[in-house]
Amino acid sequence: MSNSELHLFVFEGGQAEPKYVEMLERNFLGKQIAVETIYDAEIYQLYEQLKNEDFALDIVNLLKERSQKNAERLNGYNRDSFAYIYLFFDYDAHATKADDDKLSEMLEFFDNETENGMLYVSYPMVEAIRHYRDMESFKTLTVKCKRRNCPYKDDCDEVEACLNDPHYKTFVATDCRIQLTNINSYSKEVWQELIRAHVSKMNYLVNDRFELPEDVESQQTIFDKQVQKHIDHKCPMVAVLSAFPLYVLDYYGAEGLKEKLEE
Repeated sequence: MSNSELHLFVFEGGQAEPKYVEMLERNFLGKQIAVETIYDAEIYQLYEQLKNEDFALDIVNLLKERSQKNAERLNGYNRDSFAYIYLFFDYDAHATKADDDKLSEMLEFFDNETENGMLYVSYPMVEAIRHYRDMESFKTLTVKCKRRNCPYKDDCDEVEACLNDPHYKTFVATDCRIQLTNINSYSKEVWQELIRAHVSKMNYLVNDRFELPEDVESQQTIFDKQVQKHIDHKCPMVAVLSAFPLYVLDYYGAEGLKEKLEE
């Protein structure tokens, strides 16, 4: 079974990510010809599984082995069935197996949607898409990201307060525009605003310009800039950035996205 336009979406979780893509398609992208699957674990666990196979196990067979539901959805498909493969995972630096070197290796492996697949990362988590009030405040919005994995925690006077901070998922609900708490209410105009904000934020992170980018940037470049500017510091942080608008930017290209945002 094959289809020259068939997409494979691989989501870290089975609730938020598929819903965001569904609403994004409904209000901005248009419906994709796609099979949606759930890995149901963090990117670092995917790394361990692939590493144990010397990265030889292709993602379609791996997903079939993950769950009965994936096996049913992918019945009759193999890697050659899909023209494009997209993976959506969280940075999730406080996870037990979190490791920046591992993530960098994954970004190098999953760097092409027509080959092994294209990995898109949300910083710090999928909820970043709604962690937004307005363009001005979003430009410099950063959050702590490592918690117990912070390499500097033994020398930090504020470690207890930091570890007792609310979980990001809880924090976002009280630090976003109230209208963004319900994904089902996102209109085309809301998506346009969020996409503009996140791709401009990406451009600010990479090129120091808070405006729509002139070019597409690789996920590896984005991660490297996160490390350089925010992660590799005495108090590790990340610039809040969602994977979904970056996928849209890659999908349309810089010029195509500018036109789409004006419709």
